[in-house]
Amino acid sequence: MATIKRTETSNATWKEVQEIINSGKAAEQLRPGTEIAEILKDGSRAVIAVAAVDLYQNGEVIFCFRNTVGEDHRMNKEWTNKGGWKDCKMREYLNSEILALLPDELVEMLSPKKTIQIQNGATLECEDLLFLPSEYEVHGEGIYAKYNGVDKQFPFYEERTNRIVVDEDGDATWRWLASPNAGNTTNFCFVNGGGFASNNGASYSFGVAPGFVIRKS
Repeated sequence: MATIKRTETSNATWKEVQEIINSGKAAEQLRPGTEIAEILKDGSRAVIAVAAVDLYQNGEVIFCFRNTVGEDHRMNKEWTNKGGWKDCKMREYLNSEILALLPDELVEMLSPKKTIQIQNGATLECEDLLFLPSEYEVHGEGIYAKYNGVDKQFPFYEERTNRIVVDEDGDATWRWLASPNAGNTTNFCFVNGGGFASNNGASYSFGVAPGFVIRKS
């Protein structure tokens, strides 16, 4: 039996994306895997995929970059995961330098996403316009990180190959996740070039492929 795969390409503005979400038709018109190509302010080309629709709340669409943006970056300058995502330097980098690369029209419609982590018995919470997914949101299980009991796997990442991101040359590359390793005080989780889970020291420089949320306004 033959299988036919059809793709459809059209031009749209982020305002029109917001209108789709506002209309309540995101589940039909912005299904996980839908890709949007964008030129960032530094002239680089980004491919952004719909990762989840109505996952944590109705009227919410989660988008994730399919390529790395900016430069490879460290989670922290020192070999520590203390404070998790809430206190890491990567969080500052994303929500300053990388956020500044996005089109103004897009930035204006972003909604903050909450990150919840459990580290050494403490619950750490913060909200950001740009975020890195957790290990669970990518892989659907806690492998190196402690599960917070809240996160859900993004449907787009149910297929391992969709977890792979590429660098500026189009080559599969490693990219950081927000989750600290629960078994030591130095490592954060990352996704390797094959889409598999791994972890490494916080001061290594790996790719940056953030996500963001647009909600019904």
